[in-house]
Amino acid sequence: MNDQPGSGILQKEMGIDSAEVAVRKAFLEFTGTDVALLKELHERVEGNRDAFSEVFYNHLQRFPEIVPLIGDAEKLERLKRTQSAYFGQLTEGEYGQDYVEHRLRVGMVHQRVGLSPKWYIGAYRKYLGEFMPIIFHLLAGDATKYFATYNALLKIIFFDMELALDTYFHAERQAIVRAERYAEQIIADMPAGLVVVDSLLNVRSANQALLDMFDLGAAEACVGLSVSDLLRVNGDLTGELQQVLEHGETRAGLALEQHDVQGSRYYLANISRAQTEDGQMLLLFMAQDITAYKQAEARIQWLAHFDVLTGLPNRALLADRIKFALSMSQRSHAQLAVMFLDLDHFKNINDTLGHHIGDELLKEVAKRLQSAVREQDTVSRQGEDEFILVLPDTDIDGAARLAEKLLGLIAQRYQIEQHELVITPSIGIAMYPGDGEDFEALFKCSDIAMFRAKDAGRNNYRFFTQEMQTHSVRALQLENALRRALERDQLRLYYQPQVSLRDGHIIGAEALLRWQHPELGAVSPAEFIPVAEASGQIVQIGEWVLRSAVHQLKRWMDGGLEPMIIAVNLSAVQFRHANLPELVTALLDEVKLPPQYLELELTEGVAMGDPIGAITVMNNLHERGIRMSIDDFGTGYSSLSYLKKFKVYKLKIDQSFVSNIAEDPEDKAIVSAVISMAGSLGIQTIAEGVETAGQLAFLRNQGCNEAQGYYFSKPLPADQFEAFVRGKIKV
Repeated sequence: MNDQPGSGILQKEMGIDSAEVAVRKAFLEFTGTDVALLKELHERVEGNRDAFSEVFYNHLQRFPEIVPLIGDAEKLERLKRTQSAYFGQLTEGEYGQDYVEHRLRVGMVHQRVGLSPKWYIGAYRKYLGEFMPIIFHLLAGDATKYFATYNALLKIIFFDMELALDTYFHAERQAIVRAERYAEQIIADMPAGLVVVDSLLNVRSANQALLDMFDLGAAEACVGLSVSDLLRVNGDLTGELQQVLEHGETRAGLALEQHDVQGSRYYLANISRAQTEDGQMLLLFMAQDITAYKQAEARIQWLAHFDVLTGLPNRALLADRIKFALSMSQRSHAQLAVMFLDLDHFKNINDTLGHHIGDELLKEVAKRLQSAVREQDTVSRQGEDEFILVLPDTDIDGAARLAEKLLGLIAQRYQIEQHELVITPSIGIAMYPGDGEDFEALFKCSDIAMFRAKDAGRNNYRFFTQEMQTHSVRALQLENALRRALERDQLRLYYQPQVSLRDGHIIGAEALLRWQHPELGAVSPAEFIPVAEASGQIVQIGEWVLRSAVHQLKRWMDGGLEPMIIAVNLSAVQFRHANLPELVTALLDEVKLPPQYLELELTEGVAMGDPIGAITVMNNLHERGIRMSIDDFGTGYSSLSYLKKFKVYKLKIDQSFVSNIAEDPEDKAIVSAVISMAGSLGIQTIAEGVETAGQLAFLRNQGCNEAQGYYFSKPLPADQFEAFVRGKIKV
């Protein structure tokens, strides 16, 4: 038979080419004569091969170990046919490369199904045993030919047996190669770096993970190098390796570091000892790169002590710093200053420009603060726009100088993206040991002083005083009492008449909040309104004031009083509350009061604190038919350009200008200018705090539209106000 294309694959894998086959046949002395004898035998035994196969499988089925390999009846019949064909091929006389390939494949199949060589060799013995009597019977009269034919059969059977055993050896070699490759692949794919080290502490091999981990070249270039020279880590790596080599005890959790111009890297290594079959000692050095873990650990530690946005120490680290600073101050009997710095109106920037602009501004403020202090000082961020400064070895004069410096430095312009911003700080200062001897006490005192700085107009600083402490205690007392004032019906509205200067008629009233506490007595609005604003209670109280005022006006009108305007003051918090327009409309609808009878008063300072936002709210209220007036006009810093944009019905001239208009030329000039300006803009004017006939005469002569004050009436409870309007009592 000729070789077919694609045949001989196993022969190529196993190195059994035609030359190898020829050598084997020559060694077996397998010649053309043997082929001729087998061909002759083939013709005489062809009819017996099925019987051979039957006898052979009957013999195999006697052994339980073989039975599972044979399988069911259908498979058994298929195996018998295959075996019969092999008996035919054995004596067919065609023993070229195709025969060899076929025998190798059969051998490989037997190896894969788990047939061990002992059964293979036994099968060949069975073949010979079956052939001997047949050959003897056929050639009994010719001993020479009998022995020659039997010898030819032995040769081809041993030739087949060699091929079969070769397949087993080949399969075992392949398994070993696969195992080695698998092991190599596992080692190569290990996330941990692995180096095999000989007894001289030189590298025998290294996996790719280790090469990448230590930025090394090809593995071949590393072989033979000293491990210490190769890895170049800090510490006594050679000593650690030698210790394991000599004593055999595994070294686990060895921390190693590597530092170079690119930075620092950290590793965790294990070293263990192994022995080869020939008794040679080797070391296995396995390392993991824990740099990312170390960096994450350091980041967590950093986050625990520093502010993410500004990089400044947070409250936890500040507490440690001030504890140390206080201990040093105690030993040296030195003073120490704690500053509480809060940015004025920072919320307006966040609300109008967005938090990202606010964040960038905070970063710049932090940089300026750090640039202004000494190395031993600490600047810490505590809240959104709050900073704490700890200044060791600083007296009152030194603290004052730094506060002055910070006021100027922080107030300088900031360029944040396309926005040019200005912001000012309010600073409270507490001194050790006079104001406190621990962090909490000093922090509390500086906080109180900072709020006093804000009360004084912002953009300044205040040192803590004992009077502030008293004020703070009073504020806390008021805050707690105020929380129960509404539910205990302690709040009242008083009404002060507003009079037309054209005809002297009462055309409106200002609703003024009063608080009568059973123990604290009458509490001034100037005292409790800031407390309500700071504590957030002003929203609830403000809603109560609005509701009570419109209800009262509706009752008066339903009772026969002439329609008039009720003026209600708005706090800054109320005005900036998102639902103010909707709330006012709902309250008016609640009592079915037309909107033109309600006038909302807003101080000049609140309006100008966020003029863009004020315009939006005023426009919304104006569209609903609700009038707005600017209270305390002249005390703030209104821009004429903004005043023109405000939907304002009335300006209220502050009583500080009215009180001295009879004597003070400057106040006269200011009041005259306000009345004139308002008239040119089509805005009504009302003067508050009118107490004398002279004041009234001046205002009327200047063209002021309305007035209110003790000259007409003090603020009255609702029933007395009604009686006053009806002319039933004289005040």
